[in-house]
Amino acid sequence: MSVCAEWKDYYSVGDESLDAQHKQIIGMINEVWAAVQKGDDRRAVQSVLDRLVLYTLAHFRHEEWIMAECEYPDVAQQKAMHDTIRRKTLALRENASLLTGRDVLQFLKEWWIDHIQGEDKKYAPYLELSGSRR
Repeated sequence: MSVCAEWKDYYSVGDESLDAQHKQIIGMINEVWAAVQKGDDRRAVQSVLDRLVLYTLAHFRHEEWIMAECEYPDVAQQKAMHDTIRRKTLALRENASLLTGRDVLQFLKEWWIDHIQGEDKKYAPYLELSGSRR
């Protein structure tokens, strides 16, 4: 069975811990994709959303700390976006029984494409300049 998303080196933000966490999103995308392909997405939806709520708490806290450490000037804007994603994730989990795997897949892919590949890549040069590259 093919995967829906694969990690590529150019997705890297230059921090091993953040890259590892971002790879978890790809893993969740592929998990939901595989469940949709098998027609077993209802169970996968609840499992992924439960983990995603915990993930957003830990990942965003860590990422915001790193952005502050490297003096990224738009950390407040990033935090506001993170708060929006946290709220959306909680709302999705609360309504999991109404969702299909494709709904969750769309949310994860938008998060991956719009936020991680778009917004998160903006702080990568600050990590490099600050020497925070790990």
